[in-house]
Amino acid sequence: MTRGHGDDIHDYSDIRLNFSSNVYAGHDSSALTAYLAEQLPHLGHYPEPSSHTLEQQLAATLGLQPCQVMVTNGATEAIYLAAQAQTGNDSVAAVVAPTFSEYADACCINGLRVIYIGGLDDIPSSASMVWICNPNNPTGTVTGRDALLQAIRSHRRTLFVVDASYAPFTNVPLLSATDAAGEPNVLMLHSMTKQYAVPGLRIGYVTGGEEQLRPLRQRQMPWSVNTLAQRAGSWLVTHSDAYAIPVGRLLSERARVAGMLQATGLIDCHSSDTHILLCRLRRGTAAELKEWLATTQGILIRDASNFVGLTREHFRIAVGLPEENDILVNAITQYLCL
Repeated sequence: MTRGHGDDIHDYSDIRLNFSSNVYAGHDSSALTAYLAEQLPHLGHYPEPSSHTLEQQLAATLGLQPCQVMVTNGATEAIYLAAQAQTGNDSVAAVVAPTFSEYADACCINGLRVIYIGGLDDIPSSASMVWICNPNNPTGTVTGRDALLQAIRSHRRTLFVVDASYAPFTNVPLLSATDAAGEPNVLMLHSMTKQYAVPGLRIGYVTGGEEQLRPLRQRQMPWSVNTLAQRAGSWLVTHSDAYAIPVGRLLSERARVAGMLQATGLIDCHSSDTHILLCRLRRGTAAELKEWLATTQGILIRDASNFVGLTREHFRIAVGLPEENDILVNAITQYLCL
């Protein structure tokens, strides 16, 4: 696990605005909190070993069979299980970069040889699996459904692991869970953490064909998803309408923030199809900017320098409310004038 690859708010005190996390912060979780308080007496019993109830609920929502859905301890458990299932096959894992470091970490731990590629046109014949975050973290860009399907169908001997954790944050048509389950060489990862803003509960799931999921099920530890997480997942599925993400507003804000940052003349912003905005300083380093914002302004951003393919000048933000974004831009502008 790469140090600092995620939200490291725990390393700081007095953070008032957190732009380093890609989780949407606008949900009201008070009803979920109240529900979970009522579930505390159930902690005296073991949870379902394989989250069967939640898998049935998710399958019904997605139009799949329960055997095509596997609940995991966050999407991260699914990442490690997918890599572990390839162990012993002299596997080469191609990772579309820059992207989330956990794909490569999971592969390396399980003895796979990792190579980095710039896009789906660069997939080598030696690759037994391809990892693609779509929409991507940290760039926010999307590979459209048709282009991804073409690559999948052109490399039938290659397993595609498609991390769709940020799917709720774009309007671009994406490969669906139904699409994934219909292809013999696809696993799709989903994060309830991102969709419902519950990172502390660790709930995710994988969709795919029954045959593709079988190696992961064989390797998953019993009770990997605890009672509260399972019950929260079931509650969230039945209350999903209350957790609608205002994608249009977030996209408009991302474009507005990008325009203001680029207007400083000292920051370049990457194009994005989501609420994620990748930026590059023309002067100074992201680590210096992050430290100044955190210690003097109580604002946290993501130093993106440890993403493969990026530089020490890169940082990433996930836009919030307009008034919060204005505070961030004003603070960065102040820093650039020092």
